Amino acid sequence: MAWPRVPCLLLILLLLLHTCLPQPGPPSPPSAPQCHIPYTEERQEDIHCFWEPGQDPQIPTSYSLHWNSTEGISSAVEGTNVSGVIPRKLYTSYSDLTVLVRAANQHGSAMSTVAAFNTGDIKKPPTPEVTHHSHQPLEIYWTLQCDDQGSSDQLCEVQYHTQDQQDWTQEKDILRSFLLLTPRPYTVYEFQVRCACEGPQALMSDWSSVYTAKSSESAPVKALDVWSDCGVISELSQCALMWKEMPTWLAHGKVLGYVVTLSHSNGTVEVVDMSTSEPGGLCVCQEKRCRFTPSLRGVSGVDVSVYNSQGATKPAPLALPTSDLQVPELSFTVNLKIFSLNVSWSLPPQPIENMDEYVVQYKQVGLPPTQGFDWIKVHKNDTSIILRGDFENHTAYNVSLFAVFINRSCLLASAISYSLHGLPPKVTEFKVQHISDSNVTLSWQHTSLTQSKGLILCYQLVLNNFTVYNVSGDQNYLHLLGLTSGHHQVWIRAETKAGLGPSETINFSTENGHGYTKYLVAGIIVGMLLLIIIIIIISIQMKTCAKVPDPSNSKLLQQIKLQLNSSLMAICSPLESNPKISELEVVENPFWDAKASPDGQTEGMVGEERTHKRTDDEAEKEEDADEGYSKIIDTDEEERDGGESESLLEDDHLGYEKHFMPVDV
Repeated sequence: MAWPRVPCLLLILLLLLHTCLPQPGPPSPPSAPQCHIPYTEERQEDIHCFWEPGQDPQIPTSYSLHWNSTEGISSAVEGTNVSGVIPRKLYTSYSDLTVLVRAANQHGSAMSTVAAFNTGDIKKPPTPEVTHHSHQPLEIYWTLQCDDQGSSDQLCEVQYHTQDQQDWTQEKDILRSFLLLTPRPYTVYEFQVRCACEGPQALMSDWSSVYTAKSSESAPVKALDVWSDCGVISELSQCALMWKEMPTWLAHGKVLGYVVTLSHSNGTVEVVDMSTSEPGGLCVCQEKRCRFTPSLRGVSGVDVSVYNSQGATKPAPLALPTSDLQVPELSFTVNLKIFSLNVSWSLPPQPIENMDEYVVQYKQVGLPPTQGFDWIKVHKNDTSIILRGDFENHTAYNVSLFAVFINRSCLLASAISYSLHGLPPKVTEFKVQHISDSNVTLSWQHTSLTQSKGLILCYQLVLNNFTVYNVSGDQNYLHLLGLTSGHHQVWIRAETKAGLGPSETINFSTENGHGYTKYLVAGIIVGMLLLIIIIIIISIQMKTCAKVPDPSNSKLLQQIKLQLNSSLMAICSPLESNPKISELEVVENPFWDAKASPDGQTEGMVGEERTHKRTDDEAEKEEDADEGYSKIIDTDEEERDGGESESLLEDDHLGYEKHFMPVDV
């Protein structure tokens, strides 16, 4: 259905082109010629005529200049499409001429209207020359030489502007000099002059060459634009005092220096005069901003003024940062445009009392104080501003909004914005922070604002190429819970508005630890049973053996204890909170005579003294029998046996006395 419409559309386009484009035909009539005799030192008096050719006929067209004099002389010359020249030899001085222009092509010709003049009235005078000027008031002077009439009666025109302007301001009917009534102080002006000698239809000369003159100085009146760079902490001790350089047309003269007045809380006042002529002085000015870094600790007020040879400005106060003011929360947004940051905010529900204005500042992240820093003051009723500057691509800027009071400022909102977002770099220090059974904690290092090339929106983690986790850009860890036993792989990528960056991969393994715990508990139980059995065996031996060994000195028991203690320490699980411990008492075990009687009497007593001498064989046998043991006293067994134990001890004690204690005769 659409194909039949195509020829119709083409036909319409052809008709439009045929209607709009000029059609071949006779040329349009040119405008009436304007003629004059230019001033030359060679005294050539050829008549130069100029005209407008009219609509372009799109085909070759010729132009000719025709004239008639009162003497009946007629002539013509060929010209261009805009000008033609009548030679001096083809006309008479001070004669009346009528001049017209004829355009012709293959389709016909057209004539312009007629211009009539006297050849004596179309002479241009020489161009005037501006010779000098005065500063106060600003007045320029020039000279002009008219040929026959002299220079007594002449009228001139003057046009002027400042060097930073394009359009000219014109003044007419000026005689011999021009006075600029209200010039801007210490400003460079450019002047041009043209004049006409006397005559009813005298022509103006050509404009003179540009003449420059500077107005005189005066005392500056506009206060400085003062602010401070206090970094992120906004501590007075960390603040750098800053102000914008005043242009010369506002300074009303050459800036000679600045005066900083510091008012301290203890009532003292410190005045610092910084001359701009001192290289390496206290004041440093770069990129139309000046900085001064005094210590503002204990300072209650700061004022800055600029001065020239004629005076100084009114002191401009610095709004010192403070956090004591109660201000409402505002919605604050920063959007990147081409070579600019568009900042907008909302007005608070209730107007902020005593607020004078807003200040919007921006600071390039990562640069030292006062570098990559600028600010602009905004009316208190405005809610947006456009920040323009040399913003670098993929660079972070901290944009802040302040409310300014009489001599205090308070931060209202702040945001990080990038001048064009780029892909983020690879995430660094991606590692396993903690692993326990089936749970794993992963961590990584935040990408710094100076390296991220854009605001990190989130971190994307993928587990085993299947499960995706999106973690906020403010977080640098992730807990993985309930993982199956085995090998796992996780890779991570950072994301900005430009997209996802390169990935970083980590591998780890997890094991289910429940079976290992069961074996460990079983081992502990078996060890405890072995310990109990050994203790029982030793107790039985203590009761049945005549020589009672001390089990604590058994090398076998000590090795078992060491092994059990090592196992218990490995799993950090105590056996008993208050275990019962046998009291060990080491006593000498006398060697009993083999011939001793059952009732404890010993044969071989001599008189009233009972003695026994051990042979070497007996001593050796005793050492072999008692090696590594001592007598044991079991308090638990005493409690169980009751009186029987006591009787045994008494018998032993009596036997000991019978063998070793002397007996009275």
